Amino acid sequence: MGRRRVDGPQAARLDMVALSPALRGASQVLGFVLEVAMLAAFLYWGFAQAAPWNLILGIALPAVVVVLWGAFLAPRSERFVGAQRARWAALLMFVAAAVALFSAGSAVLGILMLVGAVSHFSLARWLSDPK
Repeated sequence: MGRRRVDGPQAARLDMVALSPALRGASQVLGFVLEVAMLAAFLYWGFAQAAPWNLILGIALPAVVVVLWGAFLAPRSERFVGAQRARWAALLMFVAAAVALFSAGSAVLGILMLVGAVSHFSLARWLSDPK
């Protein structure tokens, strides 16, 4: 009663089928972490500005981002733009957060944000590919 061994392309396909739920979960966790990091980046950038703009930008920019995200990018929203457009819009917003971190003087966090954003976008796109 040993295991049946499968070689070649069929083995690779079986491995991907087994890994798919774990990769989807990892992609969702990474996406959530990036969303929180994006809000923190905009908050940090806003409060790094000169007074009185620091209070206005530090509070208003993350609030506007939350409203826009909830209205158009949340999957259960009535105005959801669709999965493909939502992925591209999320990538654009994550890159904007990375640019905000760079301009606030935090290059390491900006690079981490960019790497995370591109990784999440690539993984989400690869997992949604119907091939």
